[in-house]
Amino acid sequence: MRGIFVLVLGFGLVGCAFPSRDTFAPAPVGADVTTISAARAFEGRIPLVTILPGTTDYGSPIAGVVKQVLAIKATAKFDVEAQAPAGVTPDSSAATLAGLSGTASGVAQALIADGAQPANVQLTAKTVGAASEIVIFVK
Repeated sequence: MRGIFVLVLGFGLVGCAFPSRDTFAPAPVGADVTTISAARAFEGRIPLVTILPGTTDYGSPIAGVVKQVLAIKATAKFDVEAQAPAGVTPDSSAATLAGLSGTASGVAQALIADGAQPANVQLTAKTVGAASEIVIFVK
């Protein structure tokens, strides 16, 4: 009796398909061009400035950098990114990035105070690398 049940169940499952991405979203909506270009705007770039956590005397070096960048391109865009290595859990990664947020926010405010337009300064956070740091990308 048990063998017949397994045989019938096996034949019944032959016609079934395993759930996959196509089952739930057979025609997924793709990202628009604006979203893709914004996400890749600073991809593959080398940071102009790297600031270690706990640094408090970044004001005058940033002022010199902003002056040089704006002399080359008055509409330059700055991305201040807090970076931390991936933690054991998402909560530990978030806590590490939250600890960097004060310094990163101060760096962004220093950029604006030194002449960068507020609309051209963005503040982001990412889990990447092997050490915590704040980096400034310029485009």
